[in-house]
Amino acid sequence: MQRYCFLLFASICALPASPAAVCNPKAFHGAYGFSLTGNTTIGSSVRPVAVVGRLVLDDSGMLSGIASASFMGLVFGNDVTGKYEAHADCSVTWSLQDDSGNFQHFSGTMSTDGRRAAFRQTDPGGADDGTLLRTIDGCSDANLAGVLKLVVTGRTVDVDTGTDSGKISFQDLLIADGAGNLSFDEGADEPSPTAGTYNVGDDCFVELVLKLRADAKEMAPLHFRAIVVENGSEVQGIETDPGTVVALRLVAKTAD
Repeated sequence: MQRYCFLLFASICALPASPAAVCNPKAFHGAYGFSLTGNTTIGSSVRPVAVVGRLVLDDSGMLSGIASASFMGLVFGNDVTGKYEAHADCSVTWSLQDDSGNFQHFSGTMSTDGRRAAFRQTDPGGADDGTLLRTIDGCSDANLAGVLKLVVTGRTVDVDTGTDSGKISFQDLLIADGAGNLSFDEGADEPSPTAGTYNVGDDCFVELVLKLRADAKEMAPLHFRAIVVENGSEVQGIETDPGTVVALRLVAKTAD
């Protein structure tokens, strides 16, 4: 029995250790779209927050971009600048300064190809569910086409008090025609009712107007600011209507 235990222990020790991820820091540069959701206690009690933006990282450790945040039921947009660091262990950090002089700090882990990173805001009370995804230098409506899975989640917020007033959650399948029109995917043998419109800018930001359905009834139009990432296979955004802190995600059905 002792010999068996020794052999078993020896065989376990002989197993190769799981290799740690290794990244090329130089792969982490270029244009990225990002989203950040969750709760924050920065400056107040617990409040929901949803952020979308675009960052361009140069090869000298500097970055610049635009960030739009939905907080307390209102959307605020800022140009941002900052610095970043990427490391061989795939860890990444960056700081952003907006045009009012405020700083924010972030930390995450990038993929080995440098195309994406999961991150969180490291300032005390910051949101913790962030995704950074590679985008391209120039976009148009044609970059958004095909069947897309829609997920909309978040909260309604009283604009005057900032208090949480309800939950929003929708899922559906949409068809983007590559020319700015959205319809619901009802299957091959069914007509496709109109679901809304979109307009993709040169910087890959997209403005969407969606007429979602609740209990088989069409809702009032909802407005979103988003960014096209992953060569058009994904869109991440936020609702811009007052009184909402809502995140949007569109993912190409073939990418599931």
